[in-house]
Amino acid sequence: MAHLLVIGGSGRTGRLVITEALRTGHSVTALVRDPTRVVPGDRLTITQGSPLRMDDVEAAMRGTQAVVVALTNLGTSDWPWARQVSPPDLITSAVDTVTAAMRAHGLRRIVLLSALGTGESRWNVPSPLRWTTRFLRLGTVYADHERADASLRSSTLDWTIVRPTMLSASDRRRPVVTSPAGRWPSSVRISRTDVAGYLVDAIDDETLIRSAPVISSGPSRV
Repeated sequence: MAHLLVIGGSGRTGRLVITEALRTGHSVTALVRDPTRVVPGDRLTITQGSPLRMDDVEAAMRGTQAVVVALTNLGTSDWPWARQVSPPDLITSAVDTVTAAMRAHGLRRIVLLSALGTGESRWNVPSPLRWTTRFLRLGTVYADHERADASLRSSTLDWTIVRPTMLSASDRRRPVVTSPAGRWPSSVRISRTDVAGYLVDAIDDETLIRSAPVISSGPSRV
């Protein structure tokens, strides 16, 4: 089992990443701005700081073997017309800071939560839906994902970029299905819990190194 650094651990998906990592036997350090938003637990170290500050990231990284970045570029709500809250380059800047710290500390494994419609996965999305990722507030969010993905791809690290379909709050577990480039995913939604599980499992899956899988929900488990 590894000691993971989770960036974005106070978010809706990030909190589930921590839960899944602890459930499967990993230990976790969570770097968060507000420690009160993370529930304490065994094998969990909560560190206050910013993923944009090298000193904070390096301090949280000590003793870890791999990194999961589950940051979200936030608006005031999930509504496409909502006001932007996060810096428009939040994820990109965090990835640049984290990868620089990883190189300095000799770490190699990193898994990044991205989104369907970024990079070559834009061809998995029908053109009418593709339009929505380029305009409104989603344009800012997707541009940040695009830059972060490109930055990570240009590194020499052992990276995986995970691109889920629309995230749901369902607690019902389903198999996770990956979709080939250019093919519409098996489902338009996937639960945050299943995404979190996939992110944690990806850490030890060498077949996913330097790949960017599109994931969605498969049929319900009987």
